[in-house]
Amino acid sequence: MEANSHSKKMCPSYVGKAGAQLFGVVNKDGKVQFITPLTVTEGFLEQNKGKNSLEQRFRFTGKCVEKGCAQWDNTEFKCSLSRKVQDLDPEHTNTELSYCPIRTQCRWFHQDGKEACFSCNEVTRNMEELLLQIK
Repeated sequence: MEANSHSKKMCPSYVGKAGAQLFGVVNKDGKVQFITPLTVTEGFLEQNKGKNSLEQRFRFTGKCVEKGCAQWDNTEFKCSLSRKVQDLDPEHTNTELSYCPIRTQCRWFHQDGKEACFSCNEVTRNMEELLLQIK
């Protein structure tokens, strides 16, 4: 049963590609405004190519691929990126959870609870490479 519950979790830092779910738009202040998820189409990708990368302007979600992802920790059987995001703001002052359309399915929330949520709206996927360098 445990393995099955993991397989249904959604990655909150997914790549922008056809079939993914768009669930956030990056505002001018750099924070993500979460929206009701929309399925990414080829038309959306065509309309948005050539500008900054999609992941700098939007947040996407898709099925967590667990061991198929560079962020997966096989020892702890969880996503290591969630903790790295939390460590960006260890003294966070926010204690209220903001709206999130994927929280009930979110990999990060499932494994780390509400602590995973407090800095989530400050994350864009292009930060991932920087966070991967943090050991």
